[in-house]
Amino acid sequence: MKRAFLTALAVMTSSAATAGAYCELDGSEMFSCTFNGGAKGVEVCDAFWMDGDMASYGFFKTSGEVEKEIITDKASLLYDEGTGMGTMMSESVTFQTEDGYGYEVYWWAEQGDAEVSGGITVYKDGSEIADLSCDPGSVQQNLGAFIMMINNAQVSP
Repeated sequence: MKRAFLTALAVMTSSAATAGAYCELDGSEMFSCTFNGGAKGVEVCDAFWMDGDMASYGFFKTSGEVEKEIITDKASLLYDEGTGMGTMMSESVTFQTEDGYGYEVYWWAEQGDAEVSGGITVYKDGSEIADLSCDPGSVQQNLGAFIMMINNAQVSP
């Protein structure tokens, strides 16, 4: 039941704010949103075009310049499915770098709300150093399906 609701919510929140701006192939976007009135964006991709079971994270200027890119195997990603209890729903996926940084993309919504909020939390050595909120109405997400891909990669590497 929770997955069906989350899938419906993902469909309801998909506007074309940044879809395809970073990910190589349309349909590979698992999360995207814009920041600063559309000046910057983030996309998380199921990088199925690469060898192995890979994922990518791209933070970019909407003019096309990539400011941060992380390409990694799905099995190394951290995720949080949220509890689904209470009135708030959320999911997140965290990309980690070798130099101690973590980039967590997340979405959240109150149950029954059509609008989804989201953002990026940046960690250094486990401590939060920044939290960026997505522009209202720009969040597109399919993290539920992406988390299932990550879980499958971790179970059968």
